[in-house]
Amino acid sequence: MSVNSMQFEQVFTYAWERERGEGGSCVLSVAYEPAEAGRPRGWLLLAGLPDFTELLTFDDAAHAREFARAVLELPQAAESYEREVQLGETSTRTLLSGPVTEERFATLSVGRDPTDELRAYFAYQSYFSFPGRPGLSALGLQVVCEDVDVARAHAEARSLLAALDEGPA
Repeated sequence: MSVNSMQFEQVFTYAWERERGEGGSCVLSVAYEPAEAGRPRGWLLLAGLPDFTELLTFDDAAHAREFARAVLELPQAAESYEREVQLGETSTRTLLSGPVTEERFATLSVGRDPTDELRAYFAYQSYFSFPGRPGLSALGLQVVCEDVDVARAHAEARSLLAALDEGPA
């Protein structure tokens, strides 16, 4: 199913303004595609900058729950904390030379920065792996919130957990 035809509902949305002088908003959001014909809900992560966004799928509801729990465990007080959630997917594209398989993967980190007064942060970094020899990879999108409002993030994580618990997993 193409992204353009997807119907999804956001259940975790954390948006913030970029640094002074850069302008625009960034976002990390979790949404789901409704269950259809025996297929369970599909859980998606959207990471976005003002001019570019990426959409990656969680493996399943348990994988999305892992992210929600990482956010809920983010301490209010300034203390050491870091959790990472790995996402990835494989797709096939057709080039002039024929079909090729590409991999896209990302690390989503939730934590408190030990080098910056233990400020709460979210960090998303994606990578692309290109087919052929040698195995090449390239950096993708990087979205970072360096000063997360922990109470607001906890509220969003509770909404995500409620959505995970209410419908078909």
